[in-house]
Amino acid sequence: MKAKHFIYLLLFFGISLQISDFSKFQRLSFEEKLVSLTNDTLRFRLGVEQTFADANSWGFVRQSATWARGNSNLIDGIIQGTKDAGFFRSEGASDQSFDVNLAGIGAVKLRLRLKQTTPFSVASSAYSGNKTFKNLIEFTKPSKPTPSIQLFFDDPDTLNGNNGALIYYKLSDFDNPQWKDVGNVITESYTAMDSVSYGTKFQTYTWRGGPENASWISDIGRVILTEVDEGRQLCFRSVIRIKFSKLIAIAPSQTTALQNLRTACGGADQIYYGLAYMQNFSSPFLTTAKASYSPLTGNIRFPETICGLSFSGARLSFGLFDVNGFVRDGVPESEIPPNYPSATIGGVGFMSVNEAFARTAIDAATTLGAGKPAAQVYEYSSKNFLDGLAGASGDVINFKSL
Repeated sequence: MKAKHFIYLLLFFGISLQISDFSKFQRLSFEEKLVSLTNDTLRFRLGVEQTFADANSWGFVRQSATWARGNSNLIDGIIQGTKDAGFFRSEGASDQSFDVNLAGIGAVKLRLRLKQTTPFSVASSAYSGNKTFKNLIEFTKPSKPTPSIQLFFDDPDTLNGNNGALIYYKLSDFDNPQWKDVGNVITESYTAMDSVSYGTKFQTYTWRGGPENASWISDIGRVILTEVDEGRQLCFRSVIRIKFSKLIAIAPSQTTALQNLRTACGGADQIYYGLAYMQNFSSPFLTTAKASYSPLTGNIRFPETICGLSFSGARLSFGLFDVNGFVRDGVPESEIPPNYPSATIGGVGFMSVNEAFARTAIDAATTLGAGKPAAQVYEYSSKNFLDGLAGASGDVINFKSL
């Protein structure tokens, strides 16, 4: 028994630490900041005030990196812990189950199905058809019909030359009060290598079933991260869907302002928030960001003004960040300091901020221009794609029965 407990410590010490990284996410505060955007900082007063006015307007820039790191650390922690505990030392396939108690999750049944001779065939919203994985690790809470975490991967040592790693998790199953109001939202995160569409390593995470409350105001969204410029920069893109009616329910004191904003944006209940930024990987991690709102229509991408409005205050500007966080916003394209990622200058294997922004809200039907790589499935983030996830096509974002 003592030896088994020692193995558990090896296996789960890292995982409990990595799960704590999600705690730094502070109740999905980037989502709460979006309420602030339509409240104190996003003001449509016919250009009298800047559309984006302060650090709170850019909450998703600060918080998105934390969530992405949480995804990566969760995957890395589970795989590394399994390796350190010696479960990959056996030559043949294995299928083992243990009852354990994990910090941050609680009592779970751990199942390890490793080195399978018949790989698992799995569908995802991040790629077409099915991909196969040799290894599966599941954490399932007592009395729960589905796992709380389900991780598929090929090689515990590398993403090169294989199908990468695919994870599903349900935050409400974590034993942390900060997740008590996030409902049944399920997050799917896929990490792999790709040299077709800029960069090398990419990660995309997608969710559906968001409760649309103060803890998590969107129902559907996708984030795409790519290591570009030979690993010198991170390219981040995201589109999420929110509803004015839900924002009004969350913040009834802002009903008039939100109704006015809804009218200015065309009257539809649904609106989409798009964000793109480029970040230098070397300290002080200088970052240039561009963000917008739009109701979007059909396969149209984000316009160069908020909701396509014509007054000057709705025209997009840039936000600047460094290792300490927000620096300033309302920065015209011509005034971005030369040591920050450029709004206009890209290169072979990486994008300018404007190019990254133009590559949000895309799918297979999007025309990207001569010489531009075609949209890959993990990049799809158009209105049509996200709306489809609310229907039958979104069923793929779920735990797999295998």
